Amino acid sequence: MNKVLKKALGYAGALVLTAGMVLAASPVQASDVDTRIQALERELAQLKQNQESALAAEMKGPSFKYAAGKGLTIAAADNNWGITFGQRLQIYSSVYLTNDDPANGYQNGIMRIRRFRPNINVTSQQGFYEVKWTFSGKSTVAFDGDGYLHFEKMNPWLPTVGYGYNPSFSGNRNQGYGRTEDSPFINALAMGAAQDGSVVFSWKKLPAMGISKINHLEFAWGLDEQDEYGSAPKHGTDGRSMAFALGIQPLANAKGMGGFSMASLKYAFAYEKMEDLREGPGSIVVATMQQPIEMVNGGTVMGDHTYTFHNLSWSPLKWLGMAAHFASYEGNAGGGPAEIDASEVRIAANIWLWGPKSGMMGGSKTEGGISVSPMWSSTTFDTQDADATNSGIAVVYNVPGGWMQIHGVWDSIGCEGADCGSLQTADDGDDSTNVFTLIVEYRF
Repeated sequence: MNKVLKKALGYAGALVLTAGMVLAASPVQASDVDTRIQALERELAQLKQNQESALAAEMKGPSFKYAAGKGLTIAAADNNWGITFGQRLQIYSSVYLTNDDPANGYQNGIMRIRRFRPNINVTSQQGFYEVKWTFSGKSTVAFDGDGYLHFEKMNPWLPTVGYGYNPSFSGNRNQGYGRTEDSPFINALAMGAAQDGSVVFSWKKLPAMGISKINHLEFAWGLDEQDEYGSAPKHGTDGRSMAFALGIQPLANAKGMGGFSMASLKYAFAYEKMEDLREGPGSIVVATMQQPIEMVNGGTVMGDHTYTFHNLSWSPLKWLGMAAHFASYEGNAGGGPAEIDASEVRIAANIWLWGPKSGMMGGSKTEGGISVSPMWSSTTFDTQDADATNSGIAVVYNVPGGWMQIHGVWDSIGCEGADCGSLQTADDGDDSTNVFTLIVEYRF
């Protein structure tokens, strides 16, 4: 009996233990199921809310937004598409202080429209697709058209791909500092912010790498045919242009030193090789003024050409900016006197004297205010044995909001050498002149 009783009690104990474990686990399982159900209900409610928001956006009409200097934007309520209308207008008026010979076409004080450029920018799929049209006023094409695919919106390591008549390219990254034109040398070579008839791959939103940051990394390939000042260079049967540009902030995330900002230190490099092309610096012209003055006739050659550009800029203080560049050009026609070698050095600064909010030694393009910008440049032609200089100072009033600027620019121009262009007819017998130009720039 004792053995039977012990076995019965053993079985009963096992059953009680098993039942206790089941009863203890059941609330836990029920609680887990309830949690999952509640999570699913929240996800369903969020999906319904997103659907209702999407339907409301479709029912809602497009928005109209105007920002001074940035144009009028018409956009879908869900930002799926947008159209921006803009406008850029520049008016020049010059007084030629020491070279006012009417035979050269110089007219003192006459107003000239330098640029009148309406533009339209269309985007779709939240900006993934983009098309730009800009009225250029050229006889060959009324509107410059370019198209872009913004793959960087999918991943910052992917590029923006552009193609068209004048796709954006960082090029020389020239610091104007109070001047609306590039330096004479760069302007003649047209190594500016575009590559004609080319495909451009551009990275401008790459993640920072330690304390450094790449501002832009770009490659371009195509036919960079420029027609600055009526000169239309022609490629040969296999002519091509290849360009590369890099901009980097080596100390973008570094702390300041002695009260000076180190993050603003920037280096930019550009390189272009043009094959089988009738090209050259052509006329080295100071274009800041109403009637551009030819300093040197650089000439052209048929062959391969290379161009390099280095620029270093730094804004150690909010009210002070400095920049210097060195650019060089070589046109190779297979040796002999037809080769062209030229280079340029340019140093400039920008000093903010006053801003409406920050007061003395303050201001910015957005805040508005007054700035002053001294500049000096020297362009040397080894083959022409000529050296042209352009120095002066610009005083700029910036309207708050950045939609208009008024420039007062004084230029002192000089040349020494065999071919100094129109400067050789200066009234005082010297190959130099001084010009004051009033410039108004307005952006819709």
